[in-house]
Amino acid sequence: MIKTLVAIEVDLVSSMAIRYACQLGNLVDMELYPVYVKQPPSEVPTTGLGWVRRTWEREVLASGKEEIQEMLASEMDSCPSLHEPRVLYGDREYELLKIMEHEPFDLYVEGAPYPFTPANIHHRLHQKFYQHLGTPLIWLRILRKINQLLVVCQDPAEVKALLPAIRKLWTGCPTPVQLGVPPPAGYDEALRREVVAAREELETAGCQVFVKEIPALTAGESLPEINKEYGLVAVCLKRDVKKDSPQLQWLSQVKAPLMVVLR
Repeated sequence: MIKTLVAIEVDLVSSMAIRYACQLGNLVDMELYPVYVKQPPSEVPTTGLGWVRRTWEREVLASGKEEIQEMLASEMDSCPSLHEPRVLYGDREYELLKIMEHEPFDLYVEGAPYPFTPANIHHRLHQKFYQHLGTPLIWLRILRKINQLLVVCQDPAEVKALLPAIRKLWTGCPTPVQLGVPPPAGYDEALRREVVAAREELETAGCQVFVKEIPALTAGESLPEINKEYGLVAVCLKRDVKKDSPQLQWLSQVKAPLMVVLR
């Protein structure tokens, strides 16, 4: 069972994140736990009796629960893996980090940063929550049918980091997995060994696996095909990835749903 935390707001990308997570839950054995962190409004009282502040917080939480239940109403009946939403009050990053540190989640899903630029991706990934995140995360920019998964295999260390996450999520799933390798000039023997091992391990786990050549991450011409053909693209990034990294330049052009594994 894949236990998945879905962080939501009252916005379009959060609605897509929930719908996409439900679609994923129809492919693999998954439980979805939506959470909405209601941040303090600018007019929150900072002085006065404790009971005044507690009353204020209760009202904010009640309002937040009503907002989220309205947003999730259309999904609750058609998505049996979707649990009742959890509504919290406080700092979003702090509350999410506390949940992930104290509960055994396997996957984290949310709407992608906007605008989806290298600088904004870099800023998001260097926040404390993401630097401590021990599970893969999925970012949603658009809603897409999960018809096949592309695993970007450009470096042996990245393949090693991606494999456990893909195996855990995709074991027994009938949706095909494509291992995207670079052109021959960048496809050395070390990478070839890791790709062969990954293919064998995933096939043993009951996956349909294919190896496909894709242009290097610096080549933008690969993106129209990737954005059109794949319902999920999995990549591995270093936690200290630089703002001017070719990976972030490439990533910012990917519109398909993204699964990111940090190492």
